[in-house]
Amino acid sequence: MARIETLLGPIEPEGLGITYVHEHLLTRPPVWRIKEDPDYVLDSKEKILKELKLFRQAGGRTLVDCTAIDYGRDARDFVEVAQGTEVQLIALTGFNRGDYGDRLLQELSVEQMVEIMLHDLCEGMDGTTAKAGLIKFGTSYNVVLPIEDRFIRAAARAQRETGAPVITHTTRGTLGIEQVDRFEQAGGDVTHLALSHLDQNLDYWYLRQVATRGAYIIFDGPSKIKYAPDESRINMLKRLIDAGFEDQLLISGDMGRRSYLKAYGGGPGFDFLLTQFVPRLLDEGFSETLVKKFFEENPRRFLTIND
Repeated sequence: MARIETLLGPIEPEGLGITYVHEHLLTRPPVWRIKEDPDYVLDSKEKILKELKLFRQAGGRTLVDCTAIDYGRDARDFVEVAQGTEVQLIALTGFNRGDYGDRLLQELSVEQMVEIMLHDLCEGMDGTTAKAGLIKFGTSYNVVLPIEDRFIRAAARAQRETGAPVITHTTRGTLGIEQVDRFEQAGGDVTHLALSHLDQNLDYWYLRQVATRGAYIIFDGPSKIKYAPDESRINMLKRLIDAGFEDQLLISGDMGRRSYLKAYGGGPGFDFLLTQFVPRLLDEGFSETLVKKFFEENPRRFLTIND
């Protein structure tokens, strides 16, 4: 049976609607990260519900929260938010980056990581019956730490046993090819793998290598001019489409800072992509069919679990 697992239970893939595949609702980063930059802390259920309302009013239907275990995931809070919004919410299991984990996490074996992931996917997360809808792993900046190699191998094994999709964190868009290589070598299905933050590394040859292997490419930086102007993202999307990869492109916002969210007094907020970026895509010559692929068809194919 084909399904997509949300925090409030499975839905039919046809009910997914307009979807962002990489966002953050509530986060509790490691203490060192908070001391370095408290902007990463998202701790208000009231504010995130307001932000989700803006997303829904703009036409959004489903949102994937990519807050991993080592970034403060708490499914109890997520379920409470899911019950208070019309937006369908999906959460994940797995880990972000090697330097985010505490000493206990650092000591976990691949087998122990797989056990955690399988419990989250099949039984429920954090003492709830809410199941994870996908798996996450991440790598550091231009280096795969030993613990991150274990993340990758555990994610591949958990995927083989459940059929769940896998999303990754790349630090500044690096090591995409290495992620695909190691995941495939560990037995993972690359066609059910999506790499985040790749628009922080707008190198056509590099992105084409990732896409040629069958993985999804996520552009989750629109509006973040500090990484690249949106013109550069749009031009790269055109090149990738011309090369035949339109079915592997996903667009999201990754609004994982207070300063990115309107409810916290920042911006551009969850509604930016639908109210500003999509109109620009259409104005720049993208068809409505392509836009629907980016936000509906491709996310649906990626997130569907076939039991």
